[in-house]
Amino acid sequence: MKFINFLTIVSALHLPVIGQAKLREDRRKPPYETRPPTPPPTKPYGGGDETKPPTPPPTSSPTPPPTPHPTFSPSSSPTTCELECETNYDCPRICHKESFYTPGTCVIDPPTPTPPTPPPNGGSPSGSPTRCICEDPSTIPDKCEVGILIDIMEDFFAGDKALFGQFSRAAFHDAGTFNQNTGEGGANGCLLNDPAMRLMPENSFLDAPLNTLQAIKDLWHDNAFTCIDVSSADMLQFAIFYVVHRQLDVPESLQSPVATVTAQEKRDIVINEFHWGRLDADVCVPEWTHNLPGFHTAHSGPLTIQRCVAAGNEIEDKMIDLNGFTEEEANVLIGTHTIGHIRNTFGQSWNGPWVTSGADTHTPEGPTFNNDFHHFLINDIVANNVPDFVANPPSSVAPFNIVFPDWFSDSTTNQQHLDTDVILAFPSAGTHPNYRDDTEVFAADNDSFLGSYFQALDKMGLLGVEPELLLLPPQPCVDHCTGEKGDPNDPKLTLDDTRDHIKMLGNATAFADAATAVRQRERKNSGELDDSTTPAPPPETIEGDTKRRREDGRK
Repeated sequence: MKFINFLTIVSALHLPVIGQAKLREDRRKPPYETRPPTPPPTKPYGGGDETKPPTPPPTSSPTPPPTPHPTFSPSSSPTTCELECETNYDCPRICHKESFYTPGTCVIDPPTPTPPTPPPNGGSPSGSPTRCICEDPSTIPDKCEVGILIDIMEDFFAGDKALFGQFSRAAFHDAGTFNQNTGEGGANGCLLNDPAMRLMPENSFLDAPLNTLQAIKDLWHDNAFTCIDVSSADMLQFAIFYVVHRQLDVPESLQSPVATVTAQEKRDIVINEFHWGRLDADVCVPEWTHNLPGFHTAHSGPLTIQRCVAAGNEIEDKMIDLNGFTEEEANVLIGTHTIGHIRNTFGQSWNGPWVTSGADTHTPEGPTFNNDFHHFLINDIVANNVPDFVANPPSSVAPFNIVFPDWFSDSTTNQQHLDTDVILAFPSAGTHPNYRDDTEVFAADNDSFLGSYFQALDKMGLLGVEPELLLLPPQPCVDHCTGEKGDPNDPKLTLDDTRDHIKMLGNATAFADAATAVRQRERKNSGELDDSTTPAPPPETIEGDTKRRREDGRK
């Protein structure tokens, strides 16, 4: 669903979101510090630090007529009220922001809704109960709080199936900044917390999952039934843990109440087995992204043995030598490409999955996670080694029918693969490891693939985490207001909550679409997009190839 549709729905519903900013302000404390009791609110809907000026003494001057509410119509620029905001929860209508990271202004339209009278028995206008103040937020959620997080995420997945693959990529792009030789980077939340990190070329087009995950984090922390202060590092690693378990074998919703026995089994695993407590980095260095494997190399261009060897070296140099993975771990983690698309990297025309079962819409509940990626490499690629693969393009590169400078396409099925994917199908043709042996094992046995994958995933989630830092599973459910025990499968979300989630997803998607459009214009103007989507020329002689690379500055 496009953003304009979300806004249309929200506008038609005229959803007042009243008082949530105040609730958040009252219930939350900054991490690692104690703050004095929250003073009474001094301006409606939050956002400013000004104190309310004293009421002036009455004068004999005539009282001016009341100022009408600002208007908002499609034919004119939005009129803004004097309110700063961070999210829609701070506004009576919608938060207009120039950037996802900067404060915005509240845009309203007449007639301004009158805040409804709170219902009796502790209710609130949104339908959620008024709760006690969160005095001591925990970095380790309890099982009921994780259950709430799952239910929130399911609302977002229902609106955007692309998030499955995108969350998985984001999790690796945070942890994969780790350099075992220097100790820098790792699963430290920088990708979600530092705007400069997402501007690096290695992290292009991650705005959608990052905006969405931040919205989910905010909603989770603001929920009346949670008292938490969970790190962004944990949010990113939980996202991939959740996705691969949810999409395993038969994808299905894990929202409570679950519909099947297998869904309940998956929900129990996600609730009980993920370990929490990672710390966010105090300082993030954008250059850490250079530790991530890329798909452009010095030999990008015509299909040659050197081009394939360079792709194999890229995996070894980054994932093995810097991240610290073994050959098997690096190989199996690349198998995450079973789900998701190569989206935006080569423009909208080439937005295809690695394998058909990994397409966003392969099932009503999204892509399927299994060993299909490795099965494709062994059983669909005709050649068994690099020399045969490059011998006589295009026939030798079957099933691909188009060779690009650093990727391949089967345009008949819209399946796309990078050089760093394809090299896993072959024995070593140079100095890099023989990736094919592990690929054959994973292709032949899904259980072997899954066993190796989840072990490697656990290791990935610990990259850069201090050994003395104790990560813990969720604690038993204990209501932070009443002290009573709870059930993690007890639904806590209301219909109003779901409508708010739709609004948040729409905002996150809109800012991501805007960022993507800007980035693609830059790539188009620089020639980068055309270069990457122009088929590679046939291999040249060594002399001609050397001359071409010198002219292109690729020596």
